[in-house]
Amino acid sequence: MNYTDPGDLAALVAVAVAILGALSWLIKAQVTMSKEFQRNGGSSTKDALFRIERDLVQIRERLDAHIDHHNGRD
Repeated sequence: MNYTDPGDLAALVAVAVAILGALSWLIKAQVTMSKEFQRNGGSSTKDALFRIERDLVQIRERLDAHIDHHNGRD
């Protein structure tokens, strides 16, 4: 491969810069997403899912107790 034309070299550099920019963006996005799925004390997606799951367990227990009460299984 002989790149004697400056346009060829510029095109090659542009493609390399585009690839490196895309890789940089992907890495930053991956780091951001991985942080979102680690518990951090309240504001992450994982914390929100944990609270929802805990609330559902409490609702299920209360509903079971309510049904048992009305079915005479106290």
